[in-house]
Amino acid sequence: MPYQQNSKGFWRVTSAVSAASLVTFFNLYLVQPLLPVFAQDYQLSALGASAMLSAAMLGMAVGLLLLASLSDALGRRKILLLSIAVVPSLSLLIGLAHPSSFYALIGLRFIQGFCLAGVPAVAIAYLAEQLDARALVKAVGIFIAANSLGGIGGRLLGGWSADLLGSWQMAFVVVALLSLVMAGSVLMLLPTERATSIQPWRLSQSMRHYLGHLRNPQLVCAYLVGGIGFGVFINQFSYLTFILAEAPYSLPASLTSLLFLSYLGGTFTASSSGRIAQRYGGKRCIILGLLVMSLASLLSLVDHLGMILLAMVISSMGFFFSHAQASAWVNQHATQAKASASALYTITYYIGAASGGALMQPFYSAWGWAGIVLFSLVALLSVALIAQRFLSEADPLASLPTILPR
Repeated sequence: MPYQQNSKGFWRVTSAVSAASLVTFFNLYLVQPLLPVFAQDYQLSALGASAMLSAAMLGMAVGLLLLASLSDALGRRKILLLSIAVVPSLSLLIGLAHPSSFYALIGLRFIQGFCLAGVPAVAIAYLAEQLDARALVKAVGIFIAANSLGGIGGRLLGGWSADLLGSWQMAFVVVALLSLVMAGSVLMLLPTERATSIQPWRLSQSMRHYLGHLRNPQLVCAYLVGGIGFGVFINQFSYLTFILAEAPYSLPASLTSLLFLSYLGGTFTASSSGRIAQRYGGKRCIILGLLVMSLASLLSLVDHLGMILLAMVISSMGFFFSHAQASAWVNQHATQAKASASALYTITYYIGAASGGALMQPFYSAWGWAGIVLFSLVALLSVALIAQRFLSEADPLASLPTILPR
């Protein structure tokens, strides 16, 4: 029988899955405030250093494509536990091995990204199998909060550990050891799944579902919103770490990592977007979020640290407002196989993040931060126009806020 809200079983399942989320996003995002350090140590450009993040995100996209459907045959619990065991082990390897080749680091991060996909690929499906409908709504809300805290916490841990302990390698060691302790608690708490959830895996059927979603213009448009929106958003932060590490700001990694506290503004708007969408519709919310991001990009051109920080808070609010409704839009407009439709949204989300840095690099090389803003405006306004043209508001009912990682 599924666990009911606030029962012991409910808190056991929810706590375990949320801890797994923290492990995942600690290890994914710990590198972002350290990108200028990688650039200095390995004599890299901003684009080259950002591969430490984009390689892991590309690995996640590949992993999601396979693991989301493979979990039907192997079981959600096995996929989740394997993920949180391997991921911190790879971080520990990176921290202790001291690879002299940056290409070796990138290869390890890609493999780590593939393994990182295990938690976002199966977590919600696992919760749905363990909990009743009312309990699931509350559990997803807690899981969302854990996603957000994991993203913020990973960046803070990475920046502060590197500065306090003297090297980026020690940041990996600290995050790995903390993650292994948390992984042990997940292993003890996570109940076995119900036998009825195990089903044969059919690759051909999975591919038919994915191709069917790509023929649906409502879904493709939502995928573009998520992929382009996140590609702009996450890479603005990455390039901004280089801006803040240079004169006249010259901030260390421990202080640039505080920049990511601006994500908390996005956590607030994501959770409130459902109520606003009930009144105005998801399409308007998606477009409004993209326009707010565009305004924030212009505001960041003001050459003052306080204004830059304010701009990134506003950008966070705009992105997560739009992203929450785009992910809900997929669930509302998928005509079949809603799980694979949501998985495809997640895949495009990370492909956008992984490719955004490379697409921004020529603009950054030519015009610095102004080039990043120019690229962002063109990309955001273009996808806003696409959303205005192709999204069709069938039913402005709100759905659950986004379940994707911050």
